Amino acid sequence: MKKTVLPTGREISWELTRKPVKNVNIRVRADGSVGVSAPRWVSDRQVEEILQSRASFLEKALDKFAALEKKIPENPAYGQGETVYLLGRPYQIVLGSGGKNQVSLEGERLCLTVTDPASVALRKKTMEDYYKDLCLTVTTELCRRIQPRLAPLGVPVPAVQVRSMTSRWGSCKPSQGKVTFARQLAEAPVACVEYVVWHELVHFLHPNHSPDFYACLEGFLPDWRDRRKRLNSYSYREMP
Repeated sequence: MKKTVLPTGREISWELTRKPVKNVNIRVRADGSVGVSAPRWVSDRQVEEILQSRASFLEKALDKFAALEKKIPENPAYGQGETVYLLGRPYQIVLGSGGKNQVSLEGERLCLTVTDPASVALRKKTMEDYYKDLCLTVTTELCRRIQPRLAPLGVPVPAVQVRSMTSRWGSCKPSQGKVTFARQLAEAPVACVEYVVWHELVHFLHPNHSPDFYACLEGFLPDWRDRRKRLNSYSYREMP
Protein backbone atom coordinates (compact mmCIF):
# COMPACT_ATOMS: atom_id res chain seq x y z
CA MET A 1 0.00 0.00 0.00
CA LYS A 2 1.38 3.40 -1.01
CA LYS A 3 0.44 6.90 0.13
CA THR A 4 0.27 10.15 -1.80
CA VAL A 5 -0.37 13.68 -0.59
CA LEU A 6 -2.58 15.54 -3.05
CA PRO A 7 -2.02 19.24 -3.87
CA THR A 8 -4.88 20.06 -1.48
CA GLY A 9 -2.99 18.41 1.37
CA ARG A 10 -5.27 15.39 1.56
CA GLU A 11 -3.48 12.08 1.96
CA ILE A 12 -4.74 9.04 0.08
CA SER A 13 -3.68 5.40 0.16
CA TRP A 14 -3.49 3.44 -3.06
CA GLU A 15 -2.60 -0.03 -4.24
CA LEU A 16 -0.67 -0.55 -7.47
CA THR A 17 -1.11 -3.58 -9.72
CA ARG A 18 1.07 -4.14 -12.76
CA LYS A 19 -0.92 -5.35 -15.76
CA PRO A 20 -0.44 -5.62 -19.55
CA VAL A 21 -2.49 -2.45 -20.15
CA LYS A 22 -1.76 0.55 -22.34
CA ASN A 23 -2.72 3.27 -19.87
CA VAL A 24 -2.77 3.96 -16.15
CA ASN A 25 -6.23 3.16 -14.82
CA ILE A 26 -7.54 4.50 -11.52
CA ARG A 27 -10.49 3.05 -9.63
CA VAL A 28 -11.95 4.42 -6.43
CA ARG A 29 -13.79 1.62 -4.64
CA ALA A 30 -16.92 1.89 -2.52
CA ASP A 31 -14.89 1.20 0.62
CA GLY A 32 -12.78 4.30 -0.03
CA SER A 33 -9.68 2.47 -1.23
CA VAL A 34 -7.95 3.43 -4.48
CA GLY A 35 -6.70 0.84 -6.92
CA VAL A 36 -4.31 1.64 -9.76
CA SER A 37 -3.36 -0.62 -12.65
CA ALA A 38 -0.42 0.37 -14.80
CA PRO A 39 1.95 -1.10 -17.37
CA ARG A 40 5.41 -2.07 -16.18
CA TRP A 41 7.12 0.71 -18.09
CA VAL A 42 5.38 3.40 -16.02
CA SER A 43 7.35 4.16 -12.84
CA ASP A 44 5.80 4.51 -9.40
CA ARG A 45 6.74 8.19 -9.47
CA GLN A 46 4.87 8.69 -12.74
CA VAL A 47 1.84 6.97 -11.29
CA GLU A 48 1.96 9.28 -8.30
CA GLU A 49 2.15 12.31 -10.58
CA ILE A 50 -0.91 11.08 -12.46
CA LEU A 51 -2.78 10.65 -9.19
CA GLN A 52 -1.93 14.20 -8.18
CA SER A 53 -3.11 15.49 -11.56
CA ARG A 54 -6.43 13.71 -10.92
CA ALA A 55 -6.82 15.19 -7.45
CA SER A 56 -10.23 16.70 -8.17
CA PHE A 57 -11.62 13.39 -9.48
CA LEU A 58 -10.19 11.43 -6.56
CA GLU A 59 -11.52 13.77 -3.89
CA LYS A 60 -15.00 13.92 -5.41
CA ALA A 61 -15.16 10.13 -5.64
CA LEU A 62 -13.87 9.64 -2.09
CA ASP A 63 -16.29 12.23 -0.71
CA LYS A 64 -19.19 10.59 -2.55
CA PHE A 65 -18.49 7.19 -1.05
CA ALA A 66 -17.93 8.72 2.39
CA ALA A 67 -21.38 10.32 2.18
CA LEU A 68 -22.90 6.91 1.51
CA GLU A 69 -21.51 5.28 4.63
CA LYS A 70 -24.67 5.94 6.62
CA LYS A 71 -26.81 4.36 3.90
CA ILE A 72 -24.72 1.27 3.27
CA PRO A 73 -24.28 -1.08 6.25
CA GLU A 74 -20.55 -1.78 6.40
CA ASN A 75 -20.89 -5.28 7.77
CA PRO A 76 -24.50 -6.29 8.47
CA ALA A 77 -24.96 -9.14 10.92
CA TYR A 78 -28.59 -9.83 9.92
CA GLY A 79 -29.69 -9.99 13.52
CA GLN A 80 -33.13 -9.64 15.07
CA GLY A 81 -34.80 -6.34 14.17
CA GLU A 82 -32.22 -5.21 11.58
CA THR A 83 -33.51 -3.57 8.42
CA VAL A 84 -32.60 -4.98 5.02
CA TYR A 85 -33.66 -3.95 1.54
CA LEU A 86 -35.10 -6.17 -1.17
CA LEU A 87 -35.76 -4.60 -4.56
CA GLY A 88 -35.86 -1.18 -2.95
CA ARG A 89 -38.25 -2.01 -0.12
CA PRO A 90 -37.24 -2.12 3.57
CA TYR A 91 -37.92 -5.26 5.58
CA GLN A 92 -37.32 -5.93 9.26
CA ILE A 93 -35.59 -9.19 10.11
CA VAL A 94 -37.38 -11.70 12.31
CA LEU A 95 -34.77 -14.24 13.36
CA GLY A 96 -35.82 -17.79 14.14
CA SER A 97 -34.46 -21.29 14.65
CA GLY A 98 -35.34 -24.23 12.42
CA GLY A 99 -34.10 -27.38 10.79
CA LYS A 100 -33.40 -25.63 7.48
CA ASN A 101 -31.63 -22.40 6.58
CA GLN A 102 -34.11 -20.29 4.64
CA VAL A 103 -35.61 -16.86 4.07
CA SER A 104 -39.27 -16.00 3.61
CA LEU A 105 -41.28 -12.78 3.46
CA GLU A 106 -44.35 -12.04 5.56
CA GLY A 107 -45.67 -8.58 4.78
CA GLU A 108 -42.95 -6.11 5.73
CA ARG A 109 -41.02 -8.71 7.69
CA LEU A 110 -38.20 -10.90 6.46
CA CYS A 111 -38.15 -14.19 8.33
CA LEU A 112 -34.59 -15.52 8.55
CA THR A 113 -34.61 -19.09 9.82
CA VAL A 114 -31.33 -20.86 10.49
CA THR A 115 -30.22 -23.97 12.36
CA ASP A 116 -28.06 -21.87 14.69
CA PRO A 117 -29.41 -18.31 15.13
CA ALA A 118 -26.38 -17.38 17.27
CA SER A 119 -24.01 -17.94 14.34
CA VAL A 120 -23.36 -14.66 12.55
CA ALA A 121 -21.49 -16.50 9.80
CA LEU A 122 -24.48 -18.75 9.16
CA ARG A 123 -26.89 -15.83 9.09
CA LYS A 124 -24.66 -14.01 6.61
CA LYS A 125 -24.28 -17.03 4.34
CA THR A 126 -28.02 -17.69 4.32
CA MET A 127 -28.77 -14.07 3.40
CA GLU A 128 -26.02 -13.96 0.78
CA ASP A 129 -27.43 -17.09 -0.87
CA TYR A 130 -30.89 -15.54 -0.82
CA TYR A 131 -29.66 -12.26 -2.31
CA LYS A 132 -27.81 -14.07 -5.08
CA ASP A 133 -30.83 -16.22 -5.98
CA LEU A 134 -33.09 -13.16 -6.01
CA CYS A 135 -30.65 -11.16 -8.12
CA LEU A 136 -30.23 -14.01 -10.59
CA THR A 137 -33.99 -14.42 -10.94
CA VAL A 138 -34.63 -10.71 -11.49
CA THR A 139 -31.74 -10.03 -13.88
CA THR A 140 -32.43 -13.17 -15.91
CA GLU A 141 -36.07 -12.15 -16.32
CA LEU A 142 -35.08 -8.59 -17.30
CA CYS A 143 -32.58 -9.94 -19.86
CA ARG A 144 -35.33 -12.15 -21.28
CA ARG A 145 -37.60 -9.12 -21.66
CA ILE A 146 -34.99 -6.65 -22.95
CA GLN A 147 -32.88 -8.76 -25.30
CA PRO A 148 -35.60 -9.11 -28.01
CA ARG A 149 -35.52 -5.32 -28.49
CA LEU A 150 -31.77 -5.50 -29.12
CA ALA A 151 -31.79 -8.74 -31.07
CA PRO A 152 -32.26 -7.00 -34.48
CA LEU A 153 -28.96 -5.23 -33.80
CA GLY A 154 -27.18 -8.52 -33.17
CA VAL A 155 -27.31 -8.77 -29.36
CA PRO A 156 -27.55 -12.44 -28.34
CA VAL A 157 -29.42 -14.00 -25.45
CA PRO A 158 -26.72 -13.71 -22.77
CA ALA A 159 -25.57 -16.18 -20.19
CA VAL A 160 -26.29 -14.52 -16.84
CA GLN A 161 -24.12 -14.80 -13.75
CA VAL A 162 -24.26 -13.16 -10.33
CA ARG A 163 -21.50 -12.50 -7.83
CA SER A 164 -20.79 -10.03 -5.06
CA MET A 165 -19.10 -6.84 -6.29
CA THR A 166 -17.92 -3.76 -4.43
CA SER A 167 -16.90 -1.37 -7.21
CA ARG A 168 -19.35 -1.96 -10.05
CA TRP A 169 -22.92 -3.06 -10.69
CA GLY A 170 -22.23 -5.34 -13.61
CA SER A 171 -19.90 -6.38 -16.39
CA CYS A 172 -20.19 -7.68 -19.93
CA LYS A 173 -17.95 -9.99 -21.94
CA PRO A 174 -19.28 -9.82 -25.51
CA SER A 175 -16.78 -12.39 -26.80
CA GLN A 176 -18.17 -14.92 -24.31
CA GLY A 177 -21.79 -13.89 -24.63
CA LYS A 178 -21.88 -13.38 -20.86
CA VAL A 179 -23.09 -10.70 -18.46
CA THR A 180 -22.39 -10.66 -14.74
CA PHE A 181 -24.38 -8.66 -12.21
CA ALA A 182 -23.58 -7.59 -8.66
CA ARG A 183 -25.65 -9.48 -6.14
CA GLN A 184 -26.03 -6.11 -4.36
CA LEU A 185 -28.57 -5.23 -7.05
CA ALA A 186 -31.05 -7.44 -5.21
CA GLU A 187 -31.35 -4.59 -2.71
CA ALA A 188 -32.14 -1.93 -5.35
CA PRO A 189 -35.47 -1.00 -6.97
CA VAL A 190 -36.34 -2.90 -10.12
CA ALA A 191 -36.13 0.31 -12.18
CA CYS A 192 -32.48 0.66 -11.15
CA VAL A 193 -31.75 -2.99 -11.87
CA GLU A 194 -33.35 -2.56 -15.27
CA TYR A 195 -30.97 0.32 -16.00
CA VAL A 196 -27.97 -1.91 -15.23
CA VAL A 197 -29.31 -4.68 -17.46
CA TRP A 198 -29.78 -2.24 -20.34
CA HIS A 199 -26.29 -0.85 -19.70
CA GLU A 200 -24.62 -4.25 -19.89
CA LEU A 201 -26.58 -5.49 -22.91
CA VAL A 202 -25.77 -2.32 -24.88
CA HIS A 203 -22.12 -3.19 -24.28
CA PHE A 204 -22.59 -6.03 -26.78
CA LEU A 205 -22.89 -3.25 -29.37
CA HIS A 206 -20.43 -0.77 -27.87
CA PRO A 207 -17.82 -2.43 -25.59
CA ASN A 208 -16.63 0.91 -24.19
CA HIS A 209 -18.30 4.04 -22.77
CA SER A 210 -18.06 6.07 -25.95
CA PRO A 211 -20.58 8.73 -27.00
CA ASP A 212 -22.11 6.09 -29.29
CA PHE A 213 -22.66 3.82 -26.29
CA TYR A 214 -24.55 6.47 -24.34
CA ALA A 215 -26.50 7.57 -27.40
CA CYS A 216 -27.64 3.99 -27.93
CA LEU A 217 -28.53 3.56 -24.27
CA GLU A 218 -30.52 6.78 -24.25
CA GLY A 219 -32.39 5.75 -27.36
CA PHE A 220 -33.77 2.74 -25.53
CA LEU A 221 -33.86 4.14 -21.98
CA PRO A 222 -34.23 7.95 -22.01
CA ASP A 223 -34.30 8.28 -18.20
CA TRP A 224 -31.17 6.19 -17.59
CA ARG A 225 -29.43 9.10 -15.84
CA ASP A 226 -32.16 9.40 -13.21
CA ARG A 227 -32.10 5.65 -12.60
CA ARG A 228 -28.32 5.62 -12.31
CA LYS A 229 -28.37 8.54 -9.88
CA ARG A 230 -30.91 6.81 -7.67
CA LEU A 231 -28.90 3.60 -7.72
CA ASN A 232 -25.51 5.18 -7.04
CA SER A 233 -26.83 7.51 -4.33
CA TYR A 234 -28.68 4.71 -2.54
CA SER A 235 -31.54 7.20 -2.20
CA TYR A 236 -34.02 4.34 -2.06
CA ARG A 237 -32.75 3.67 1.46
CA GLU A 238 -34.38 6.91 2.57
CA MET A 239 -37.82 5.36 2.15
CA PRO A 240 -39.81 5.25 5.41
